[in-house]
Amino acid sequence: MTVRPATYADRLVATRWTLLLGFLALSQTAHLLEHIAQMVQIHVLHLTGASAQGIVGQLNIEWVHFTWNGLVLITLVVLLPRFRTNPWLIAVTPLAAWHFVEHSVMIATYIQTGVSGTPGLLSSGGLLFGGLPIARPDLHFLYNLVETVPLLIAWIVEVRRV
Repeated sequence: MTVRPATYADRLVATRWTLLLGFLALSQTAHLLEHIAQMVQIHVLHLTGASAQGIVGQLNIEWVHFTWNGLVLITLVVLLPRFRTNPWLIAVTPLAAWHFVEHSVMIATYIQTGVSGTPGLLSSGGLLFGGLPIARPDLHFLYNLVETVPLLIAWIVEVRRV
């Protein structure tokens, strides 16, 4: 039995989904760069608080992070059925889901108290067993790193397939 080559229409649809995956991967990379800038500000320049907000500090607010992480998760859920065999996409989805849960807890706390910058679940002082011995900016840098790398690899895998 021979496998028929994909039709032009099939390839076009695959290309469009791959473009969406690429847009997500590159956007998440830009988001990671913000976190890298914040890490440099905190750990190299020894800045704190409002002085360590990344490159576009006006966007470092609870609602922006909550919305961004929600959009990342929704996009992954939409892409996952299109790229069922991509292990990198499969792996990054639960990581993005956990990151969104973290931001959901933080936005709920913000709505209830008006206090921004609370620890969420796992950073130092967090709701789960007092959190880990890691500050919120450091933890969220790590979250974004472990989301961005597999996203970029997933995109490269799909570009090679198309």
